[in-house]
Amino acid sequence: MRYAGLTEHWIGLRRESDQSWKWVNGTQFNQQLFSIRGGGDCAYLNYEKRVSSSRCSTERWWICSKPEVHMIGTGLHEKGT
Repeated sequence: MRYAGLTEHWIGLRRESDQSWKWVNGTQFNQQLFSIRGGGDCAYLNYEKRVSSSRCSTERWWICSKPEVHMIGTGLHEKGT
């Protein structure tokens, strides 16, 4: 797992109370890929190169991100342009 290290990262998996895990795009998580520790509602890559879960409100970096997009006039523009 290339992003494991000193900072824990959200990986884009979430579940509603006692529901199954889903990726941010809404697809179901295949539990045969890896196990998720803990009873939280969002999953993250921890220091041990394992996947754990905690409250989604916990501040962590995201493993993937994209620039913020803002509406200006009639078109979309990336922040800072």
